[in-house]
Amino acid sequence: MKNILVPTDFSDCALNAASAAIAIAAKMKADIHFLHILPDPEGSTHMVHPKIAHLPVSGIGYAQNQLNLLVAKATHVGVQAFAVLVLDKGNENIEKYIQPLKIDLIVMGSHGASGIRELVIGSNTQRVVRHAAVPVLVIKHPIFGAFKFDNIIFASTFQEDVTGAFDVVVNFAKLWKSTIHIFFINFKDKLVNQQTMEHMVQKLTMPYPDIQCTSNSAETNDEEWAIHELAEQLDADLISLTTHDKTGFILKHKVAEDLVNHEEVPVLAIGGN
Repeated sequence: MKNILVPTDFSDCALNAASAAIAIAAKMKADIHFLHILPDPEGSTHMVHPKIAHLPVSGIGYAQNQLNLLVAKATHVGVQAFAVLVLDKGNENIEKYIQPLKIDLIVMGSHGASGIRELVIGSNTQRVVRHAAVPVLVIKHPIFGAFKFDNIIFASTFQEDVTGAFDVVVNFAKLWKSTIHIFFINFKDKLVNQQTMEHMVQKLTMPYPDIQCTSNSAETNDEEWAIHELAEQLDADLISLTTHDKTGFILKHKVAEDLVNHEEVPVLAIGGN
């Protein structure tokens, strides 16, 4: 991963995500693009440089200053960072900047279901998780002490090929020497036998002999509850899971979005095209 996108509205939860992204970028030797979308009452087209004639100077000045502070924070620890200030009436989407900026990972904050859902003007965390073609890491809480992932859950029904998603998780695990806890969600109405599950896990982990993994499974029709219980049991630092495509999920009930809303630990949703 070479480029990380951090959408920000400068709220506390967005700043938590920025701090996490800086720590990750330092480990990955990646660049960070801090994105802020500023409403343009005159309705100018989107642009990545402020157009002073269309907005009060104070609004542009505040946003640019906050972005500059984030860039300085990243630069201080040796991370190359860029400020991306976009003027728009509110219909800009974070996903538009994935391809032009060659983004490999989005790191963003969330207040969860009980708080304000909006993160960036016109966007929210749930929609980005649903539509982004790159992995989305959602952070909720401040970082205290060293940022690390000791225990990572990788949850899937394994109904489709998840090798690409698992490779993303392995890259995270290598950085922190994490243990990956593979979690086979075994639906009660579509049960897979133990031998088949073991074969799938062995095939998945075979290319990574240097990664420490455990194998876990649950017969359940309540995926979110099962993942939550395992996360509690393992004191997990990260929950990762595969998504099916831009509109549907391998795990039903859009469980990735539910976990983003309800779990306290970071959630990594790994989607595809």
